[in-house]
Amino acid sequence: MRPRALPQAGPRAGTSIHSCTVFTCDITLVCQGPPAVPFAEIEWRLRELDRRFTRFTADSELSRLNAGAGRWHDISPELHRLLAHALNVAMASDGLINIAVLPRLVAAGYPDSLDGPAVPAVDPVPVPPLTSVLELRRRQARLQPGHAVDLGGLAKGVWADDVVSWLGPDSAASLGGDVSCRGPGPRGEGWPVETPSGQVVVVRDGAVATSGTAKRRWGEGLHHLIDPRTGCPSMSDVDEATVVASTGACADWVATAAVVGGTAAAQRLSARTDVLDISLRPVKE
Repeated sequence: MRPRALPQAGPRAGTSIHSCTVFTCDITLVCQGPPAVPFAEIEWRLRELDRRFTRFTADSELSRLNAGAGRWHDISPELHRLLAHALNVAMASDGLINIAVLPRLVAAGYPDSLDGPAVPAVDPVPVPPLTSVLELRRRQARLQPGHAVDLGGLAKGVWADDVVSWLGPDSAASLGGDVSCRGPGPRGEGWPVETPSGQVVVVRDGAVATSGTAKRRWGEGLHHLIDPRTGCPSMSDVDEATVVASTGACADWVATAAVVGGTAAAQRLSARTDVLDISLRPVKE
């Protein structure tokens, strides 16, 4: 789960707010006026996405793809979109973001279910480039034998962008801390978003995401952000990054890449035209 960064728009005339829990994350939806798509419908859509693309149930579309590694599978347009995004991100991040880290994540001790016990860690192995693990063609995908993927590190940023398009032209959505904003917001200058550090940034037609190593930890140096170059939990000089970008899809992966790759990667990523700001919290000595 990303550290929370919730739009700070209090109830007032013209502001509609809805909160729920999906993906085991806090969800907050805010818009000026009534939502274009009713809140209940949006919540149902998010729950359907969770059901279809979770790795924690054997009958999800993602789990079926993982279980059938080595064979071509017919896939839905939504899964195709997410896998294509993952391939693009793997190249744009120079391999710092690789959804094929799932076996290394479990091997490092991460539970294989949300409530399950951690498994013993084993010797790490670098993760092959995603382009050598995942093949994608029209309506079909194939994983190489012995590999599996997890969309949890990318999907919520993409879906936050979707949600604001459903809410309407003046809205904000926080999906577990991946915040996407559209329009002038409650006071006309944009949507105020509080970051985990307590800083408030005002965002109009953009997004904010924070990634870090503080949560989902199960031991000294053991956390959920795997460095594909080593197959181990990240050991960079950064333990938290907050990114303001033009889209939630971009902010999400850039924040994680900045933590995994450290200061050097963050400096390179800050030159992207779709990245507006990167704030880093260095690892304490």
